[in-house]
Amino acid sequence: MRKNITIFVIVIIFMSWSMTSILSAQQGRGRGRINGEVKDATGNPLQGVLIKAKHLEYETTFTGKSDDKGKWSIAGLGTGMFRITMELEGYLPAFHDMKVSQFSKNNPPVVSTLQKIQGQQLGVPSLEDKASIALFEEGAQLYNEEKFQEAAQKFEEFLEKNPTVYRVNMNIGECYKELGEYEKALAVYEKVVESAKTDEGATEANKDAAAALAAIGETRIRMGDLDKANDYLMQAMEIFPDDETLAHNIGDILFKQGEAAKGIEYFDKAIAIKADWPPPYRQRGYAYLNLAEYKMALDSFKKFLELAPDSPQAPIIQNLIPELEKMIKK
Repeated sequence: MRKNITIFVIVIIFMSWSMTSILSAQQGRGRGRINGEVKDATGNPLQGVLIKAKHLEYETTFTGKSDDKGKWSIAGLGTGMFRITMELEGYLPAFHDMKVSQFSKNNPPVVSTLQKIQGQQLGVPSLEDKASIALFEEGAQLYNEEKFQEAAQKFEEFLEKNPTVYRVNMNIGECYKELGEYEKALAVYEKVVESAKTDEGATEANKDAAAALAAIGETRIRMGDLDKANDYLMQAMEIFPDDETLAHNIGDILFKQGEAAKGIEYFDKAIAIKADWPPPYRQRGYAYLNLAEYKMALDSFKKFLELAPDSPQAPIIQNLIPELEKMIKK
């Protein structure tokens, strides 16, 4: 009987990972909705601002535009981390990362202010030449057009002229990551980490370092190097311990490495940070199932279904529940 149970568990885990890969192309889309408002520095609404919402895991992108009152909304989003980009000619682009739930009616509004393009606003008081500003703008525009090679070149030209603006390496790294040139991406992210360590006067230095460490971890995941990905994500989490996405990703890596019990510790951390976020309940259920802790697996799966009844993975888990209930009774 024990052998049959083991086979059952392995088959279920295999099914869950296989289905995850099949559904990944669909995920990023869903029933979620976000809205916001965009103004200039004097508080006046800005019309015609291009709004882009990009799912950071599945890279699905949604777009919208602000109306004459500066208001905008975008629908059809799935659950996950999104990067919201706001662009308008003559203004510096603004970026905002946020967690979106397609199961919540209360995703927080995004209120943004766009700054007129001036050298001072790139973060370096001495920067005044229009040529540098133009390079930065061109790079941002090319990136948003998904012309990543050309965008990287513009950002690199900008950095050559303004080497103290080390944060631009994040832009360059993102370009290389999208091109699949992972070693180049890692090299420039590392530059951000090193520069942030020596930037004693910058209040945002820790934030820059954490963002770069997380980016290195994400790149390592794409490369299939889960050990190193885990190390970097943990370093990022040390700086920002209240990030449920980082905790969840670390747990997922540990689980896939065969360390289900350790993975559960991080799924629990993610749940403690954000109790109404469904993904860690699902993955914790699979981890408990792998450990033959059927009652704990059942409880986690039921909580997942309670929070995410319309999830693409809900039917798989619904089919698991009666089998788990039978096994608990034995």
